[in-house]
Amino acid sequence: MVDCLFSLGLGLMLFVGFALLALTQFVHRRATGTAELPPRRATQVRLVAILLLVLALVIAVQNEGGGFGFLLWAGLMSFTACGVALILGYRPYLLAPVARTLEKDLIRQTRL
Repeated sequence: MVDCLFSLGLGLMLFVGFALLALTQFVHRRATGTAELPPRRATQVRLVAILLLVLALVIAVQNEGGGFGFLLWAGLMSFTACGVALILGYRPYLLAPVARTLEKDLIRQTRL
């Protein structure tokens, strides 16, 4: 049971990372009905997404060991990347709240 929850949490972290990477691209933002991000903000979001992906690898290797941890990470990466691609292809509005959150953070930064 604990292993299942660990894999689910790791998968969720990878899913969010891939969703953030996808939502920095104009085509996917247009599909979700949100405006394009400025280049600086897109770079910041990409760095956070890459950090999530690498952090998931570190957590997997630390918890499961070098061999199986990397295998688990690679398998979950392919699974979650396909999940993000399918959602963007068939139901992009499901990722619209995440895209809007990226815009709200941008509005807060410009007011300061």
